[in-house]
Amino acid sequence: MYINILKKDLKRKKAMNMIILLFVILATMFVASSVNNIINVTSALDKYFEMADVPDYLILTLNKMQEADVEEALDASAAVNSYNTEEIIVISSENLKSEDESVREKMKSVSIGNLFLQSDQGFMENYFLEDGSILREVKNGEIYITSGKTEEMGLKPGDKFCIEIENVSREFILAGTIKDAAFGSGSSNFCKFIISGEDFETYMSDDKIEAGYGGNIYGIHSSDLAKMQSDLSEVSEYFVTSMDRAMIEFMYIFEMMITGVLLVISVILILIAFVVLRFTITFTISEEFREIGVMKAIGIRDWKIRCLYLVKYTAISVIGAAAGLLLSFPFGEMLMEVSSMSIIISGQSSVMLHIICALLIVGIVLLFCYGCTGKVKKMTPIDAIRSGQTGERFRKKSILSLGTSKLSATPFLALNDIVSSPKRYSIITLTFFLCLILMLILSTTVCTMQGGTLVSAFGLPAYDISVEMENDGMEYLTEDGAETMQEDLEEIEQILEENDIPAMCFTQVMFSLPVIHGDTKVNIPVQKGHGCTMDMYEYTDGTMPESSDEIAITK
Repeated sequence: MYINILKKDLKRKKAMNMIILLFVILATMFVASSVNNIINVTSALDKYFEMADVPDYLILTLNKMQEADVEEALDASAAVNSYNTEEIIVISSENLKSEDESVREKMKSVSIGNLFLQSDQGFMENYFLEDGSILREVKNGEIYITSGKTEEMGLKPGDKFCIEIENVSREFILAGTIKDAAFGSGSSNFCKFIISGEDFETYMSDDKIEAGYGGNIYGIHSSDLAKMQSDLSEVSEYFVTSMDRAMIEFMYIFEMMITGVLLVISVILILIAFVVLRFTITFTISEEFREIGVMKAIGIRDWKIRCLYLVKYTAISVIGAAAGLLLSFPFGEMLMEVSSMSIIISGQSSVMLHIICALLIVGIVLLFCYGCTGKVKKMTPIDAIRSGQTGERFRKKSILSLGTSKLSATPFLALNDIVSSPKRYSIITLTFFLCLILMLILSTTVCTMQGGTLVSAFGLPAYDISVEMENDGMEYLTEDGAETMQEDLEEIEQILEENDIPAMCFTQVMFSLPVIHGDTKVNIPVQKGHGCTMDMYEYTDGTMPESSDEIAITK
């Protein structure tokens, strides 16, 4: 008899049973993929740095004559556990030549920052290819470029271009892109070109190139950064750039914003799945109170009735969980792919974790079903036939009264229905709220990243657009360099004004200078603004510097 009742119920209520099945599939897909993504995202940057073996401290020097002094200081410091050296050649977009006119124009027009040409010998960290494998070697005539920069230069794998330095020129084929953990963040202004050791030696064999373009990047592993910086204070004036691991992590602020949004989306999807699932099951069972009343009237016991529905929802939930489990793998990978392009997020899906989440959904469905059928044992057959109501009421149905209300009949009935059953409509409201907040989070994130409010986090005044000059700025490093810079800024403002684009132009000059406090001497970047005033910066503590012997320091 019970099997016949189940068969007839499944046939008679195909639409409602299909809706429940669909929501179980969606819930399993959301929960399994989201839980896996949450685990991956929360430790994404740390795992990426661990896989890449990012050093604790980075030093950039651009003078090969100082190489011996720097390495002598590193060898003498007891705080330096180990260090690796990458030889580089500093180039610019002017050194890049291409027969493709469109590519050639893009190379000249876009701002691709500081370009480093380096060998595949002696990496200080692991560089990852697009498929997640580690770059081991580069063939002669091939080249790999930091991920994200090739689009700016109009290059794609297979394209050919030349790198010409002084009188040495070689043609390369773009073999692919790399993910560079130390310098490859979206806010970084560095771009690496990795070539074979033989091709690199072709350039370095020229004395002019070695003396005028050569440099080194030192990746240092240390257990005491403060002591190490103090030991290197005598040679810190040779450092063009130096930064610790905390600064490298900070450079990934935009990537971590994206992964943070993915984390929030995953949590909201889980909540939506559970709320919608509970509402669907509650609504479905409340519609079946008449059938429950008939079964009680013919003598079927309460536990048998509840078991009947538990068996039905077990079958639906198992089928739905199995389908959702299969869909959760591609769905999770899709979310991970759009999360970041500059870092490697471990997209490995734990099959056991997905199975546990699927079983959790089955258990929750049965728990909802068991809770919703709890009223069965308290109902008489007549109550059940009346959809769970006794027909008697000893209090006001709601606080609204048709006699005193100024509303017309239709809005009054709608509002009265909501007020009379707040619990039923609160679930609908919560579901709508979760869906709405999901869209608002995405919209707010996009507006924040496009609005320029994050500029202050880098210690810069707010601006609308930034440009990079064609020259290298060496003409400003003279006795009257400040006046020359101010004249150039005024000239740019005048050109913009003549083209009906009124603007105020300013520039930020960064120096790497030794700073002494007590017995500690460290090398840090120091910024000096030209064309801007101190009130244009954002201060989080203290007061604005007013006299010449006052400074502001970022946290």
